[in-house]
Amino acid sequence: MPEMPAPTTRTSRCSGVTRHLYHGIRHRSQQMSRRHGASGEVSVRVFSVRNVGDDRPRARRTWMLGVAAGGVAVTLATLAIRAPALHAKGGEAPRESAFATTDTAIPDDTVLLEQLTKAIDLRRREDFDRMLDASDPGELVEHATLSDAALDRHVIGIDTLFIVGDELFGYPFRPENGWGSGGTDRSAIGYTPRLRRVHLGAAGGPDAFACFSCHSKGGPDGAGTQTQNAFMRGDGERTRAADQRNPPQVLGLGPIACLAREMSAELRAETDAARSRAKAEKRPVEQALTTKGVSFGRITAEPDGTLDTGAVEGIDPDLTVRPFGWKGHQATLRDIAEESLHIHQGLLSNRIQLAVRDGTLDAGPYGRGPWYDVDEDGVSLEIQPSMLTTVVGYLAQLEVPTMRPPRDPGLLDAWAAGRIRFDEIGCAGCHVPTLELEETKLDARQDPDPNRPAFVIDVAKDGDGPKIEPKYAGPKTPYLVHLFSDLKRHDMGEALATPSAQGTIPARVFLTRPLWGLADTAPYLHDGRAPTVHEAIVLHGGEATAARDAYLALDDQGRASVRVFLTSLSREPKLFVP
Repeated sequence: MPEMPAPTTRTSRCSGVTRHLYHGIRHRSQQMSRRHGASGEVSVRVFSVRNVGDDRPRARRTWMLGVAAGGVAVTLATLAIRAPALHAKGGEAPRESAFATTDTAIPDDTVLLEQLTKAIDLRRREDFDRMLDASDPGELVEHATLSDAALDRHVIGIDTLFIVGDELFGYPFRPENGWGSGGTDRSAIGYTPRLRRVHLGAAGGPDAFACFSCHSKGGPDGAGTQTQNAFMRGDGERTRAADQRNPPQVLGLGPIACLAREMSAELRAETDAARSRAKAEKRPVEQALTTKGVSFGRITAEPDGTLDTGAVEGIDPDLTVRPFGWKGHQATLRDIAEESLHIHQGLLSNRIQLAVRDGTLDAGPYGRGPWYDVDEDGVSLEIQPSMLTTVVGYLAQLEVPTMRPPRDPGLLDAWAAGRIRFDEIGCAGCHVPTLELEETKLDARQDPDPNRPAFVIDVAKDGDGPKIEPKYAGPKTPYLVHLFSDLKRHDMGEALATPSAQGTIPARVFLTRPLWGLADTAPYLHDGRAPTVHEAIVLHGGEATAARDAYLALDDQGRASVRVFLTSLSREPKLFVP
């Protein structure tokens, strides 16, 4: 078996925050630098590279850096990487040919040298920021904070919003920022913040200091391990009383948000048309609800304008597609960001405070204090509207996962067969491979105040690549979102049922989880109980029973081909320097 790279430290900061990631992508140079015995071998290995065919400058770093001794010998590293191409002979073993250095993803020496130079420079600045934060605590959060006035005047650009959002996503919040809750004297000598591993009802934890704490597996903004599961809606003490959730990856959320918005609008348009017909014809009108090829049941419009939604499927009666959360309970990036900051870091938004003040929101899940400090942590301004806008702007600009077929001829045949079988056995009925998106622009502010200017992001162009691609050439073409989901809720059977319902969503019901990026997000399912793709499939039930049984009915080779195909749903490799 090829040696797997050891966990290493990744730098993914923009001007202030250090992130530690565990991300390794096997590359031939790891073995070949030893096999060819390059003299003066150094501890620099490149496992993957920059975006192919995309020469746009990236504000966000895509380099991973780990300095072994006191520095990095860039020239020797480059020689070690290019040596396999110089020494490659015919008759390579299949595994070796699968990692051939003719891959166009490997940059030339000049590009590689430039990338390594930037990575070293980033490490030096990162060290400086650590020292600066030690000298002047709180300085880093200033780097990760924008004002609403700056957003109103558009004095910052999309790139800057992404950079600041990257820092905010990785910033470890502290008590002085409003992290946590409760009436403890935080100024007392020896005060230590208390993580609450098991959430206390709707109040949440806090169970983490930073967003990045639980979104790092497989690379930046990735998924979480089972040990990072959130124990939600518990009693604050016992894990068995809680509803576990495994942290999902957050890549590709911008296009998903746009898809949900478009699908909701199309469903409402169908409903409005049925209402108009019923009123004009003075009789009940039944209308099928279909958007982007996905059926959500049907409604019946009465002449008086009322609707019968009893036959609606996989969506709430308000016909709003909610693509966020394992059960699909949040409609927008802003909503899921606000909720996550509350239950995982104990941070309250200004909107929540004002709603508690006005009596439009029950203060129970947030605390017993006055509206301006309802969680009684001594901090009255924790999450400003501009901070939520920053998080939304960051998430909306993240890369989308990609499909990476294997290079080995034998595995490539299995992959092609698996792609066909994925459709034949019924997986694609819910895990719809591609949905078409018409409008790629998203307002990061999502502000109901009509007097506040929008901050528009184009999810097909702005931020990190790769991006969703147009279906055709030309300005009016739709974009293809290869997410492998219908963004609809389904009954998944008793085996996967949660301990209780989530609001109005039954225990057995879940949103179809997008499969893009699957290879880098194990363990699988909502609570991370499945360590492999096979076990995740076997645990499907309810509406997925027929597809599961069809998978199990395949012979060993057939099941293996499906797994090979699913394993190709990954993310674009990035430069890795241990």
